[in-house]
Amino acid sequence: MTAETWEMYTQQMQSSGAADLPQKLPRNVQALLESLDLDALDPSSYTELGFGQMAQMLSDLMYAQSAGPKQTVGMLMGVVLLCALFSGLDGAVGSVSLRRTYQGVAVLAAGGAVLVPLFALFSRVWEAVQQVTVFLCAYVPVYGAILLTGGRGASALSYQTTLLAAVQLLLWLVRGVVFPFLLVSLALGCTGSVSEGFCLDRLSGTFHKAILWMLGLFSTLFSGLLSLQQMVAAAGDSLGSRVVKFSLASFVPVVGGVLSEAYNTVIGCGGLLRSTVGAFGLLSVALMVLPPLLSCVCWSVGLHLAGGAAALFGLTPLDTLCRTAAGAVKVLIAVLAVFALLMILSTSVVAFASGR
Repeated sequence: MTAETWEMYTQQMQSSGAADLPQKLPRNVQALLESLDLDALDPSSYTELGFGQMAQMLSDLMYAQSAGPKQTVGMLMGVVLLCALFSGLDGAVGSVSLRRTYQGVAVLAAGGAVLVPLFALFSRVWEAVQQVTVFLCAYVPVYGAILLTGGRGASALSYQTTLLAAVQLLLWLVRGVVFPFLLVSLALGCTGSVSEGFCLDRLSGTFHKAILWMLGLFSTLFSGLLSLQQMVAAAGDSLGSRVVKFSLASFVPVVGGVLSEAYNTVIGCGGLLRSTVGAFGLLSVALMVLPPLLSCVCWSVGLHLAGGAAALFGLTPLDTLCRTAAGAVKVLIAVLAVFALLMILSTSVVAFASGR
């Protein structure tokens, strides 16, 4: 990149407000970007980003996020072993009341070990969702302005209105529908693990499936609507850009060709800025959802291991409790994935719709 081109790129970055975007990130995301040695708005930083740096960051995050789940799973394994011991005594004594007593105590102990940190995980996921929403409210207008100055006004309008509306609607759904139903399903699953004659855990699983179907339907509708808008908008923007270049070259005497080439240079710098800011936005949102997402993955694996151990010893109540908690964690993973998908899909479609 020549000095003149770099100066033009820097001026466009400053005038669009993109230079202020890194300061709007949470501190933990800024620290993760620093660990990658990444200059947020320098194009060469993304081309020089190596797999080893990413792998090291993911390894460190996984180790940090797995501490809580490992401790809880260890406590659950201890409860499972104690219940297996009492199960042997139950066979020796032959008392039905003893079996019900130790199963009830085991579910209470396991519930106390799981539910408290699980509610903390709910809070972390909600905090990440709010961070993504706040960042997108600052990022989307800037990216829309970059699209507009690059001759893509129709794409900018559809991108800004569709993405902001989808984020606000999804935030409302998570706060008003997903989390309340998730808490109700947890209560039903925990109750169903100790109650006999009522399959409340099946009802809890139905709630989880309904929430996952709702999130999947939302993602499908958003993807289809945005793709449809961008197909038409990209064609209109491309035609408008060709008309401008043809007009400059044909109707401006003497310097028309020079102005046309200058216009191409400005549009090229705008395209570079659009790609760089788009990559920055994708990476920022990914780093916001990555820590709670890895924590949810660790929780899901640990709960399935504990549930498998409980099923191995025939401890159905504990297995039911672990499956219910794992189902709730799966919904949290889906929530984080949908928020990341909104940003990744919309920006990718806008960036590559016109092919320039």
